Amino acid sequence: MPNPIDVPLTAFRVFVTIGRYGNFTRAATALGITQSAVSRQVARLERLAGARLFQRSGASVTFTSEGRQLHDALKEAISTLELTAQQLVQKRLAHDRLIVRTSMPSFAMKVVVPVLGEFSKRHGIQIDLVTSLATPLAQDEFDVLITRHMALPDAPSWELVRERLVCVGSPACIAARGTDPQQQWPMILCRLRPDAIAAWAMARDIAADMLRTVASYDHYFLAVEAAIGGVGFLVIPEMLVRDALHNGILRRADDTAIASGAAYTAYVNPASRHLQQGERFCRWLKGMLRESPP
Repeated sequence: MPNPIDVPLTAFRVFVTIGRYGNFTRAATALGITQSAVSRQVARLERLAGARLFQRSGASVTFTSEGRQLHDALKEAISTLELTAQQLVQKRLAHDRLIVRTSMPSFAMKVVVPVLGEFSKRHGIQIDLVTSLATPLAQDEFDVLITRHMALPDAPSWELVRERLVCVGSPACIAARGTDPQQQWPMILCRLRPDAIAAWAMARDIAADMLRTVASYDHYFLAVEAAIGGVGFLVIPEMLVRDALHNGILRRADDTAIASGAAYTAYVNPASRHLQQGERFCRWLKGMLRESPP
């Protein structure tokens, strides 16, 4: 028995690469080693396994039953190790990448992500977008924070857009229930934003405890799908349903948009190594939202 810590990682990687290419020569080329080095690693594994792992037919190879079993056990782990190594190299080399963090996944999906390609094309800067609901810490690695309810003290900031709330529903839901008293409407709640439905109710002079909630979801992108499916009415920032309203799959349940008082703000992390690029991104995003208001 080998020592338990003597894990033949190189041999495992060679073995999985052979399975990927079905040929010793192509595997050697992909790994940047000689074919004889590939053969030595295979021989090492076969001694360890006490069985043949490949059947050879000319230049091609196929797994034996023992080889197939080992390959199934190793392939995902080796792929994960290779991806991790690749990410480490990219992190070291990619000085022009910005890490943009946001606490608002629905806003990121509907408003930020669709314009990132245009920014990268214009400025040659790639964006890594990270969503997290946790308050950022000083040691966290990010360059820009986009948020509605957090702040970075002493950080350069740009107000991107002020929030307006609307109540929406599917055409069928509005046709069936839109003329009912509003306190009887079946409402969908986004658990991350209970303040939104409360603000709408206050503007309508409806006591919050009079609302009839029929479903609740963690995120707006889930609640929107429920509204499209006719589950009920949803109070939501207008920018998150702009496309759905334009396409007619959702409609406004009433004519009034409510200013919630919230603002979406972009901060540049003072500890960022990419202050200028971060500021450029924030200014550009603010300009984009002004030209095409969400």
